[in-house]
Amino acid sequence: MLKKGILVLLCLFSVLFLKADQSVGDTSETTRHKAIVNKPLETLAELTGFGFDVDSLIRFADAMGETMNGTLIIARNDTVLLERAYGYLQLYENCTNYPNMSESQLEAKRLHPDNKMWPEALFDLASISKQFTAAAILKLCSEGKLSLNDTLGKLVPELPYKKVTVRHLLTHTSGIPEYFNFKYDIFDTATFVDNAQLVRVLKRQKYPLVFPSGTRFEYCNSNYAILAVIVERVSGITFEDYVRDNMFEPAGMHDTYFFTEIIDNNRRWPSAKSGDIYTNKAWINPDINLPMTRGHKRNGILALFDRFNGILGDKGIYTNLEDMIRWTNAYFINYEILPKEWVDKACMRQNTLNNGILPKQSYGYGLRLEESPTHGLLVYHGGLWDGYQNLWLYRPKDKVQIVFLSNYYNGAHAGKSDGVLNIIDNLISHDD
Repeated sequence: MLKKGILVLLCLFSVLFLKADQSVGDTSETTRHKAIVNKPLETLAELTGFGFDVDSLIRFADAMGETMNGTLIIARNDTVLLERAYGYLQLYENCTNYPNMSESQLEAKRLHPDNKMWPEALFDLASISKQFTAAAILKLCSEGKLSLNDTLGKLVPELPYKKVTVRHLLTHTSGIPEYFNFKYDIFDTATFVDNAQLVRVLKRQKYPLVFPSGTRFEYCNSNYAILAVIVERVSGITFEDYVRDNMFEPAGMHDTYFFTEIIDNNRRWPSAKSGDIYTNKAWINPDINLPMTRGHKRNGILALFDRFNGILGDKGIYTNLEDMIRWTNAYFINYEILPKEWVDKACMRQNTLNNGILPKQSYGYGLRLEESPTHGLLVYHGGLWDGYQNLWLYRPKDKVQIVFLSNYYNGAHAGKSDGVLNIIDNLISHDD
């Protein structure tokens, strides 16, 4: 429990320390956001007078920032404890992507003020996107429009996996094969592959199940791509529209987009022969006025747009730090998206197998779970895709949230969340 003095200050600071606008470009849109309180740790320590070593968290983050390229935020409820941005929107370090540019030219582009990393910068969440897909499915279930026991034979009857249920898909126990492992030449990659094309490929190829449904836990992106199709068919609108109307808007996430909205559909993307994997063009929707990151591989090479980026549900959401805090507060804390009973289900182990065996990895609905002997229940998910390496973590017992968003797949923040939680515990988790 917090000391009573800190509890009082948490209320006071919600009035005294409103987050100053740090947006880039037009700031007239900032009033549409739900306010996030920014309470610098230095101020918290000074006013409480308890003498906590608040600098330890700052030192920890900045030390990590020496190798991390990206952004991080640490919050408790809607109170931002620390927010940082390190590095560049684009690295411009490896000449592979820029054969006609000298090292001095690359350095000039890297150090240009417009290429500076900002807390507002947009990142591809990669698999962190799965929790939004799960929330959309659970919302339809809570409204009686869908059941967790409904089968693909009913919902997507053209697929050969008739007995696979919605629950199997949510918990990665379906046995449906991983589409990442399919050969690109079975897709029409003249444009970005979408969910409808994935369904057509699965229908045509008739790949068998990797294992009987419910007998094994095997993380698989195909599950959540199919769930996005189910959302569309049950709701009668596009997956993007359903999630925006029922998730993003109620949470105040107005700086959040799908990949299909990020790219400029008014531009003609380069044609490609079937099976052509990547496009080296980066035409971004000009209506998006926030800093846009690009992912980079471990060796610093720019990750080109993969043609699978058009498949949604398993990935494909672009957002920034503060919108993720808005989401966590709306969904997990304030129950503005779903009733508490459904959120609780999402945060409980749901991947128990048919024979009662518990897989080593604990998975809820779109969420990974860990019972830490030190920190209690941790609800989290990582995201690795196209040069992005992200982590979102939420600790229910005291509403602490940690988000790392990185556009450089170098592992700079891997395994660092435990260190952050240890420091936070020393700062604010004190018994009366």
